[in-house]
Amino acid sequence: MPTRVALFLLLAASLLSAQPAQWFPPEQLMTIGVYYYPEAWPESQWDRDMANIKKFGFEFVHMSEFSWAFLEPEEGRFEFAWLDRNVELARKYGLKVVLCTPTATPPAWLTRKHPEILMVRADGRVINHGGREHADWSSPVYRAYVEKIVEKLAARYGSNPSVIGWQIDNELSHYGSGMSYAPPSQQKFRAWLQEKYGTVDRLNRDWGNAFWSQIYNSFSQIEMPNASDLVAGINPHSQLDLQRWFASEAADYLRFQASVLRRHTRNQWITTNYMMTYDLTDPALSEKDLDIMSFTMYPVSGGLFRGDLGFRLGDPAQVSFMHDYLRNLGSGIEGPMELQPGQVNWASVNPWPQPGVIHSWILRAFALGARFVCTYRYRQPLYGNELYHKTIVEPDGVTIAPGGKEFIQSIQDMQAARKLYRPNATPPADYAARRTAFLCSFENRWDIENHTQTTRWNTTDHWMKYYRALKSLTAPIDVIPDSKDFSRYPYVLAPAYQLIDQDLIARFTSYVENGGTLILTARTGQKDKRGHLWETLWAEPIYALTGAAIPKYDVLPEGRNATVTANGKTYQWGAWGDILEPRPGTEVLATYADQFYRGSAAATRHKLGKGQVVYIGVDSLTGELEADILAKVYADNGAKPARLPLNLMIDWRDGFWTATNFTDTPQPLPTPPGAKLLTGANPLPPGAAAIWQ
Repeated sequence: MPTRVALFLLLAASLLSAQPAQWFPPEQLMTIGVYYYPEAWPESQWDRDMANIKKFGFEFVHMSEFSWAFLEPEEGRFEFAWLDRNVELARKYGLKVVLCTPTATPPAWLTRKHPEILMVRADGRVINHGGREHADWSSPVYRAYVEKIVEKLAARYGSNPSVIGWQIDNELSHYGSGMSYAPPSQQKFRAWLQEKYGTVDRLNRDWGNAFWSQIYNSFSQIEMPNASDLVAGINPHSQLDLQRWFASEAADYLRFQASVLRRHTRNQWITTNYMMTYDLTDPALSEKDLDIMSFTMYPVSGGLFRGDLGFRLGDPAQVSFMHDYLRNLGSGIEGPMELQPGQVNWASVNPWPQPGVIHSWILRAFALGARFVCTYRYRQPLYGNELYHKTIVEPDGVTIAPGGKEFIQSIQDMQAARKLYRPNATPPADYAARRTAFLCSFENRWDIENHTQTTRWNTTDHWMKYYRALKSLTAPIDVIPDSKDFSRYPYVLAPAYQLIDQDLIARFTSYVENGGTLILTARTGQKDKRGHLWETLWAEPIYALTGAAIPKYDVLPEGRNATVTANGKTYQWGAWGDILEPRPGTEVLATYADQFYRGSAAATRHKLGKGQVVYIGVDSLTGELEADILAKVYADNGAKPARLPLNLMIDWRDGFWTATNFTDTPQPLPTPPGAKLLTGANPLPPGAAAIWQ
């Protein structure tokens, strides 16, 4: 007979496990919300705005993000009446509320009283008050004030049934200013190093401090590595540790705020909104501290991307990648907390998005499993840094903007889809057979970007080439850290895995020997996890996996491209090429067609146990080579890939197929006979999206 304590623990566990489904019930498919800043508008307009937000179909409203000066206008004097009224208005109109900790914008009274909380840039300049994210998260003084305001908010709203969740801070970063080099950060960096290494002798060894006589006698002598302070050549191993520390410190700051919120919250989720383009935070470090994962996505912000319409459509790989990554962390609930609603103001060039593409971005989120989408923001500001940033309604506060119409269309699409939801729908077998684990290592990206060896290399671009290639095969993708179990996947892709250790090599070997297909790409296996070259032949620890040696690599200058051939087709490359020497029995999949290594292998396939290892050692200009090789590998495995044009993406979710067209031309859709489109058209115009069952 179970004891009362055991029964209580079982009940508590069941309640906790049920929470994610309660927050965003599966039958709702995807919930859509909007940012609202009541402190920026006359009180007389609040009721009208909330009523219209509900009328347009939004289901939750996001508030209090940058409002510290309104919540605590003077130290110790808290003003919540304005927020109380807006939470009550949301309840009145049937809207749920997401509240934010306001810690991205400390008020002037705080920064003037305690200037020591301000961040210090790499050049030694102290950042002044103004803007946002100008405080040093490592400052104990700042954290004490953060704790007070967060606790006050949580105590007031932590049991409010209208409040469903909390966002910690905003886009945790210092934007273009990098990281803070203020004394509190310096101290915490030293403490982190001492905890990691134990002795300074071990640090000297792992940092390679024998080079250039960089030996330290104690941890107290160490400062955060800073290229601005050096005549030449930052130590790459110290730089990698600095990046590791900063990501750890950001995660600690989130953990700190989450712990304060949880003192008072009841059945409310906690998240933060990451930026994919910000290289110095790692969401995987916070999956145990956050209940759901969210991010910001602004696809059209000055980039050219591919094709004539790329600057208006955005890059579908980058639009999609964070969904496939964050969905595999924590509870599995993810979505964009800020999705671009129109023209923005902060890029070097701010074009108007292609009509229909905002709708496509929203349905792209739906296709990849997002349980919510939120947009920044409801009303276009009349003043401030973002007054050119388009919104759901025009500056008059009532006229629906073009992007607002596309959000409303998406809301209506979700309402229609909910009526057709089938709770027991399972993915088609041939689709599931192509499921691929895409291993994502932020440490690898940091280490490569610290020493790229060529200005033409871009790690994120390399990732996206493979992501697009997999999507062209209609392959469902789970982006996961290599710490997670990948043994259940029929395919595993590890792109540019420069840092590797014997444990990961053993896991790769076991996976392949048991029947898996492992795909490795250029720049893999060169270093150990410290960032040291192996004391052996170049990248030799992976030779048994690849069935080929890698005696050398080449990079070409800007404006000079070389060629590689595969299956009778020729492709161009320039950023990186590993020259391979296959061992007997290893199949050559691509060959260099010029340069002094003409005829050498550029890509190989090696049988190992019941499985195989594919090594693609060249980074092509367009990604077509990578897509063609993957198509051959999947087809040879019997996975029957449906080859799509690059940038036409089709995914299955909850019984629905969703297509989004990011090409320049209309694309026919592979709908079965008799299939009825829930939304969209066939052929699908550029920038458009379609759903069918």
